[in-house]
Amino acid sequence: MLLKYKKFYIPLVVLVFFLLDQISKEIILRTLKVGESVPEEGFFRFTHVRNFGSAFSIIQDANLFLMIVGILAIILIIYFLIFVAKDSVALQLSISLQLSGAFGNIMDRIRLGSVTDFIDVGSWPVFNIADSCISVGMAMLAFYLYINWKEERKANEKNNL
Repeated sequence: MLLKYKKFYIPLVVLVFFLLDQISKEIILRTLKVGESVPEEGFFRFTHVRNFGSAFSIIQDANLFLMIVGILAIILIIYFLIFVAKDSVALQLSISLQLSGAFGNIMDRIRLGSVTDFIDVGSWPVFNIADSCISVGMAMLAFYLYINWKEERKANEKNNL
């Protein structure tokens, strides 16, 4: 039975967000030319961008290097998911989101030689669902670490009395 496996939601979260990312990118690839936006102007648009670099296009034209770094990041994330986050649902969800985002962007690099970005909001760099998963997962991780740090600090203060 699926419910016997207490962590069934981990592969489910990874798979759902990975598929959402890949399907949305495929829709953009099939409907918009590179550089095309819908609507043409406005605060929120869908703009087809091929990102040959890393986050915010910092490292350009280093696809092989970024693929290797991405694969190493996936291995590290899986390690943390298995050995570090085993007792915390919040930590598991945070890391699962990061893993789905890493898989989504590495799949683009392997399949297309670049990452497809399309969410265009204001003056923010164009991004995709995988990028959002990584960002939300990192924010959740930071919040989790902050809460744990406060709880440990409070416990240490109590023990020192």
